[in-house]
Amino acid sequence: MNLYNTSLNGILQAQQQVEKSNHQLVTNKRLLESADGPADMSQKMAIDTDINQNSQYKKNGISLANSLSFQENILNSMHDSALRARVLGVQSGDGLNGMTERRSMANELTQIRNQMADLVNTRDANGNYVFAGFQSQIQPYVFDGQRYHYVGDNGKTSLKVGASVYIQSNTTGQEAFEDVPLRRHVKGNSSGIYVDVDEQKTFDTFYKNTYNDLNPQDNTYTVSTSAGTPNHYTILNNNGDQLASGNYEKGKPFLFQGLKIKLDSAPGTTESFSLKKPQKGNILNILGQFIDQLKDPNVIGNDYDQAQEDFLVGIDHSTEKLNLTMGSLGARENGLDSLENAQSAIDIINKKSRASLGEVDFSKAVTNLSKAELALNTSYSAYSKISKMTLFNYI
Repeated sequence: MNLYNTSLNGILQAQQQVEKSNHQLVTNKRLLESADGPADMSQKMAIDTDINQNSQYKKNGISLANSLSFQENILNSMHDSALRARVLGVQSGDGLNGMTERRSMANELTQIRNQMADLVNTRDANGNYVFAGFQSQIQPYVFDGQRYHYVGDNGKTSLKVGASVYIQSNTTGQEAFEDVPLRRHVKGNSSGIYVDVDEQKTFDTFYKNTYNDLNPQDNTYTVSTSAGTPNHYTILNNNGDQLASGNYEKGKPFLFQGLKIKLDSAPGTTESFSLKKPQKGNILNILGQFIDQLKDPNVIGNDYDQAQEDFLVGIDHSTEKLNLTMGSLGARENGLDSLENAQSAIDIINKKSRASLGEVDFSKAVTNLSKAELALNTSYSAYSKISKMTLFNYI
């Protein structure tokens, strides 16, 4: 009976080994259970976790790349529209333009503004407003009949695309379209002095270096004059420091830090001028204000020239902000590309390591299968002989 059981167990074990070898060949898996190699199985499971995580990061990366590309396309369209608006702004300064031409340009600028209004309120494939920040279900730009207002927020969302890497996934209207610096202005504080911006860049530099938001008195400058042959002027700041001096004639302008100053008061008097508080706007309202001025027949002469200059400076600053925003998107896209390349290289290494641990060595597996089949056949033969034995075989 013991011989019979031993022989039967040998057959069963041999069958299990043949089945296991076959299964390893079919599935290309060497480690079918933990007992096949506990240390290797543990290491393989850790590598599997890394590969699965990288796979999810890649999916996040694809989603992020699509989102950034979508935003970039919208901003490119905004940029192209802004450039066309600037061309019209330059053309509007042609002295040959009458009200017919001005209205025609105003109509085209209105179309451009309407297109931009649609772009800034774009929704993505999920129905979320692209530029609304955290308020993605609320239309970010609303029109009150005169001006566009941003009602989104500056909330920035990020997507995890690596073990410790998060990349900003959205662009807010605050970043791309709001807080555009408008043209800086100056004002004469009496009828005896006329001050205007003659060279904008020079004045902007002076403004940035001297404007004091905390102490408004520092933004006022005095022009003291004295009679003589010729008359003489001196420009002082609020601290009494002399900034400039020279000769002048009444009614004849002279230049100071990008400003054109004309004195109509008698020599021996003191006049003053002040830097106006900086203002900010958005590209839609910059367009809207100029459209209104183009349509207004009462805006002529110097008022019209100032309106045109305000518009050109505003549209240039808006375009600059769009460029900076697109640069930020490009930097994020480049960072994502670099990360994806690194992850692909890591994936290759991980998969090779996993293969060395868990995949079958076919030549060895075939040899093991042959051995298992030989052992099974031997067990079958032994069992056949043992099963035919009786007590008479021992007599």
